[in-house]
Formats: sequence, structure tokens, C-alpha cells
Amino acid sequence: MIMFEALKKLGLFEKTDNVVKFGRGFYNRSYIVEASDGRYLLEAVDGKAVNRPEKAMANYRLIEKHLEKWGQAVSFMAEKLTDEEKNDVIVIEGTYWRGFKMPEGAGLFKKIINNRMIYEIGKAIGRFHRSLKDFPLEELYCPIPECSNIEKELDLLQKTVFKITDENFILYNDAKFVLDRKEDLKLLDHFIENDELPLRVVHNNLRLNNFIFDVNSYRVIAVSCYDAASRGTLLHDLGDALRQLTSTTREDESNLSLVRINIAFFKEFLSGYFSETRDFLTQKEADYIIDAVRLKALESGLRYLNDYFAGNKKYNIFYKEQNIDRARNQFRLVEDIETHYEGMRNTVSFLYNQANAK
Repeated sequence: MIMFEALKKLGLFEKTDNVVKFGRGFYNRSYIVEASDGRYLLEAVDGKAVNRPEKAMANYRLIEKHLEKWGQAVSFMAEKLTDEEKNDVIVIEGTYWRGFKMPEGAGLFKKIINNRMIYEIGKAIGRFHRSLKDFPLEELYCPIPECSNIEKELDLLQKTVFKITDENFILYNDAKFVLDRKEDLKLLDHFIENDELPLRVVHNNLRLNNFIFDVNSYRVIAVSCYDAASRGTLLHDLGDALRQLTSTTREDESNLSLVRINIAFFKEFLSGYFSETRDFLTQKEADYIIDAVRLKALESGLRYLNDYFAGNKKYNIFYKEQNIDRARNQFRLVEDIETHYEGMRNTVSFLYNQANAK
């Protein structure tokens, strides 16, 4: 197992007592290593999931250096591990590994525990965006260019629809759900292309395993894993984070009656986020947050559906239909947001105005 090799190279293998995996992300995985002399964070980035991984590592270092000035980088609060040659990133069979010695009381969580935690996550994302608002965008390389290529994904689905067989005809309705909304999926790209939204640094991978917490107060000590960061609109980050972190279920829940947005979590997240961004977030960015959540859920469902049709080659699965369950889960979120759209939009407006009045 290559993780054992990573532990050896970083000097942890002999003193490791236990390893706990957090997250099942496409780009990265996180592990907490419990050792005889404390706890460590181990991050693994799949080099095959990014275009020119050495450029992604360069992005990481640029953002890390910038965040250190604000006291926001992981390296600011945790000691970096190195191998015998003093390399702080090691490559094993195409996977990039880095490690940190965790401070006392720091850790990761596998699920949202309470309102305080989701408030702190929103606040941490806001701090991340605020700390990088003056970052020189021209220095960033786009490590996952296909990530924003929604036209390609739609084209793949449209071609697949004509090849649907009797065996998977039931999936026609899922494909039609997306194609009925295909013009909506182009909205954020349209805004960017027409300079209607500011270009900013976006994280692109705000999964729960990429937040390091004070386990007692639930305060986020640092946001980690900047390898997928690129230029874009903050709405990409907000939409993706909110669809994942405020959903009432895990992404592959197949009982769709359980799937919806947790409005209490939604409000707490935005209250935390706006408290950090009120001095630079534009009115138009705030106005389209609900659309961003709906569109990122729709886009995620589209990608899962395409991956299923392609033979489940991109996303990790534990059973054959898991990508179908994921897609339908996301489509149910879309329906929930469409049903409650006006109420959610009013909530965003109220919280945004409330933050700006302070």
C-alpha cells in the first residue's frame, strides 16, 4: 500500500499506532495519523486527477505563502514534515503526499455536528477568500481545466442519450432532467466571459475533510489542500460548498425523500461567510448564491451521470450504481432549491444586508 511508503518516507511508519481516513474526494484524501508522539495530518493528491501536477504543487506553494502572511495557511499552525532530502512533498506512484504535525486539540470531522460548526466553516471560507482577494491572479495555473468545461459534459450527455439501450432506458429521465436545464448551466460562465462577476481565487475543493478544526470549539483553524485552486468566481466555491455541507444527507443517499437543504445550516453558513466578506463581496455575487448552489448540484449530478455511462472511471465507487445514486441525490437537491427558491433568495438578501449594516 502506497500510504505505508509515504509514512516511511515522512518518518512516521515506525511510530504509527492508527490511521483514520477522512473523505472520498476525487482530487485528494486526508488521513489523521495517531502516533506515539502525537497526531499528524497526511494529505494525498492524485496526480492523475490534475493537469500537470507539478503546476498544481506550485499553485499550492504560492497560495500557502500568501496565506501565511495572514496566519491562515496550514503551515502557519502545523509543523511540516519532510523526507530525508528535506522535501515537503513526496511522490509515490503518481500520488503526491504531504504531512503536518497537528497541534494539540486540532482534528478533522466526518460530518457536521451542529450549527456552530457550519457557521465556523462559512466564516473560514470567507476568511480564505478575503485573504486572497489581492492575490495576483496571473500567477495561478489552472490545474483542472475540464472542471469548468460544462459544454463538454453536456455534449457527452447528449451523445449518450442517443445510445441509451433497453437495459438502461430508465436513465433517460435523469438525462432529460439535466438537458431541460442545460442553458441554466452556462449562467456563471456567461457572467465571467462578459465581465459581470469579478475573477477571484477559488479553492475548488471545499469538502469537509479539507477543514482543520479546534475539536473543542469547532473553530476552523485552517482550510487545507489548495492544489485545485484556480481563477474563477466565488460562486463556484459557495455553490459547491453549500450543496455538500448543508444537504441533509450524504451524497449517495438513495432514499430521496430524505434529501433537501438544511435551512438552519444554510443560514449559519452564510452568516459566518458574510461576516468575513461584507467589505468586498459584490451585490451581484450575493444575488446569485442560490443559483450557484442549484447549478453546482445540477453540474455534479451531470458529472456523476456521465461517469456512470462511461463505466465509472473517474469517481471512486463502492458499488456499480453509486454514481446513479449520487446523480439522483443531486437532482433532488436541485428540485428542493427550485421549490424554495424565492424564500432562500430572500434569506440570502436579508443576511447579506444584515452583515453590511454592521
